Amino acid sequence: MPDVGPARITEGVHSRTAAPLLVLIDMSSETHAIRLAPAELKNDCIAAVRAAGGDAATAEALAEATVQAELRRKPDVGATHLLDYLDALRDGRLNGSPHPRLEQPRPAVIRVDADEGAAQVSFRQALPSLVRSAREVGVAALSISNSFSTGELAHYTTHVAESGLLALACTNSPALMSAFGSREPITGTNPLSFALPHALGPRVFDQASSETAWVSVRDAAENDDAIPRGWALDPAGSPTTDAGEALDGALLPFGGVKGANIAFMVEMLAALSGGSFSIDAAPFDSGARSSRLGLFIAAIDPAAFDPGFADRAEAHHQRLADAHGVDFGRRKRLPAEIALPREVHEALRSTARAVPESSR
Repeated sequence: MPDVGPARITEGVHSRTAAPLLVLIDMSSETHAIRLAPAELKNDCIAAVRAAGGDAATAEALAEATVQAELRRKPDVGATHLLDYLDALRDGRLNGSPHPRLEQPRPAVIRVDADEGAAQVSFRQALPSLVRSAREVGVAALSISNSFSTGELAHYTTHVAESGLLALACTNSPALMSAFGSREPITGTNPLSFALPHALGPRVFDQASSETAWVSVRDAAENDDAIPRGWALDPAGSPTTDAGEALDGALLPFGGVKGANIAFMVEMLAALSGGSFSIDAAPFDSGARSSRLGLFIAAIDPAAFDPGFADRAEAHHQRLADAHGVDFGRRKRLPAEIALPREVHEALRSTARAVPESSR
């Protein structure tokens, strides 16, 4: 194997969130990157998902989410993470041909059973109903249950905000984090995302409830680096700076009890319509059993409260940026090309080549 400098390997002894496909990824520079137009990457993703067993709807939804994550400079939930989905499709823990079941029991309540498929597929199906209900009633909520990992949470809030609505999204993960003094993982890293709509584009944040992301600890272990105290516990429940021990132990919530409270709030919202609680969820990187997680999204029409809110909020954030250098939501210009590690691109291409073109 050639020397590529500091790197991340997506398979190893500790791989709760890594794909079993061995891929060495150069994390130090773009020397070993290939530049792709978004449309080209999307086509490669679609071909790979179809070859791994996903139907057309699954391929389109996952490819779009992957490209958007890369454009938002979130590679950990972009093409590299798509390898997790490909492996899950092959092993059967992700249903590649789901039939999501949408119900609207009340005017502003939409729920979808994802049929153990990708959350992105169910979201695409439910988005028109969510937007319509929010505009008619003022506030609407969507609850998706029994889905695979949601991927980048900002994907969902951005879509809702692009329809002119405020968006709040919550999802849970398999148990990776300690809380309230527990010595082992009892809840997930449970992220939440919020998006403000505006004609210039949404302002969005997307963050976990843990002190750091799981992939940060995994990367430290693979590079044999120490981690800061306060990130994680070892298997005995003691604070550790050893990343390898942390992977066998538990992450810690940010802000102690405050972060733990948010993690459990997120989990309750995520599991609202029947999704697994984190401690019951199967891992999404191994085995054949679906993690059956949940996703909750609230959509609010600001015009129902104040027709001028979007512009008023934007003026406020611009004032903060001008006077204090504060850039909430970090609205950035999207790049024209995507820099993708060659190893990841080749993994996508090799998956796509696994079946003849006629069968895709």
